[in-house]
Amino acid sequence: MIFVRKIYINNKLLILTNAADKYITEHPIASGYLLLTGAFSRHFRQAQQHLGQMRSLGAIIEDISVEALLEELHKAYEPIEAAGGVVVNPDGGVLMIYRRGKWDLPKGKRDEGESIEDCAVREIIEETGLPELKIVDKICETFHVYAQGGVELLKTTHWYNMKSKKNFELHPQKEENILEARWVAEKKIGLYMHQSYEAIKEVLRASGKRW
Repeated sequence: MIFVRKIYINNKLLILTNAADKYITEHPIASGYLLLTGAFSRHFRQAQQHLGQMRSLGAIIEDISVEALLEELHKAYEPIEAAGGVVVNPDGGVLMIYRRGKWDLPKGKRDEGESIEDCAVREIIEETGLPELKIVDKICETFHVYAQGGVELLKTTHWYNMKSKKNFELHPQKEENILEARWVAEKKIGLYMHQSYEAIKEVLRASGKRW
């Protein structure tokens, strides 16, 4: 069975796989990625350094053992969980937030003892001021590496399709550096995706909507 795990570092892809040739065949752009063979800690460090370079496209670490890939991944980065969603109102508007120069989807870290579904609802309500939400179904998970307080973190974000009963007025959470929360018409989502993160584009495409 072919294994592929996409991890975003500096808005670029690190691919973990047991079948690099097949992945490259299915994704021709990956022929320009740095290819490292073997689930070794030095390869994770090398891949991260490579992805920090301006002209790098991506990186692949291949190993026949999926268990070895995941074991080294979790040795390299401390795991945390988060959740968010693609929220749609009855008029077809999609909820997006503007933070740090990018259009994003609302999301946040899971509190200790909190279910991942409750986390998704709570974070969206906190970040946008919505009074209520309903989860429809799960979309996917994304993986993102970043540094905080001198610690390298691997954030797994669980994404859900959600519905809002009304086109509620939005109130962005300023203390989280959110400058704006906006209902975006479906026909305009493509324009906003151009000013977003690669992981967010992936979530929007996987949500089942026709943007």
